[in-house]
Amino acid sequence: MINFIGEELNKKELKQLKAIYKYTLKKLGQNPRILETNVKFVLNAEMQELNLRTREVDYATDVLSFPNLTNIFNTKIKRKDFPLDINPENNKVFLGDIVINLDKAISQALEFGHTTEREVCYLFVHGLLHLLEFDHIDDLDKNIMRIQEEEILSKFKLKRS
Repeated sequence: MINFIGEELNKKELKQLKAIYKYTLKKLGQNPRILETNVKFVLNAEMQELNLRTREVDYATDVLSFPNLTNIFNTKIKRKDFPLDINPENNKVFLGDIVINLDKAISQALEFGHTTEREVCYLFVHGLLHLLEFDHIDDLDKNIMRIQEEEILSKFKLKRS
């Protein structure tokens, strides 16, 4: 289950993000029916404030992820393993929050020469992979993450320009 919050996208874009969410989780061995994720769309000012408050970095970044679960990399998430992380209203395990800066998505799409749709989807996949404990601290981890991102986006015909 995916919850969208904040600045609005059109129904087509939200439907595409839902499809990417399900596909990504299944591709990585997860059951999307038992997981819940919040995705908030913001603009530069709110993202800068959030980045400053949570990371003590005073600029508007493009995407932030706030994982709820730990020690899940390459591990199948099961309800029984996370009883304190289950939302009692829907019986889903809360994976975490993703915050996407739409202003940055627009400017980066122009900079990289592709559509805003592609950039929003890229930022979403990037954030979702962080929730699943992928990272890009060193070159090996960065390459692994980039391969996953491109494979997922290619499935939806959202390749780099």
